[in-house]
Amino acid sequence: MKVAEVMTRNPETLGPEATLEEAARRLLETRYGSFPVVDREGRLLGLLQVEELLPRPENVPFSDVEALQLFGEWVDEGVLQEIYHRYQKIPVKAVMRTDLPRVHPETPLGKALEILLTSEVRHLPVVDGEDRVVGILTRSDFLKLILGRG
Repeated sequence: MKVAEVMTRNPETLGPEATLEEAARRLLETRYGSFPVVDREGRLLGLLQVEELLPRPENVPFSDVEALQLFGEWVDEGVLQEIYHRYQKIPVKAVMRTDLPRVHPETPLGKALEILLTSEVRHLPVVDGEDRVVGILTRSDFLKLILGRG
């Protein structure tokens, strides 16, 4: 089987200048876990995953302590809302992942699953020969195989 048989075609995307506020709103409205970020021609620039908008544990330099970090700032409960407020108007391109794998519609499905299971992306962009986004593949798409839709 090929990626094209299971992928979600023509996924919703974001432009690089969309704000984090817009992105958060669309993520909540659609209940998606990510959006490919594309240029005007639909070429893949990056991927904005929900994880990029959430605090993540980081090691404090020169210490064994782990603390939360968001947008490069150390976070505690008292400043979380203030950090989000400051970053509402920041463009998506400032926080999107750019170091991401991608697959072609003709990529074997097993290879795509391997990438999903071994990389930090949970949503794998599917691009054509000119790097234009034509689909997205998620772990949930593999459930289509169970339902006989793949």
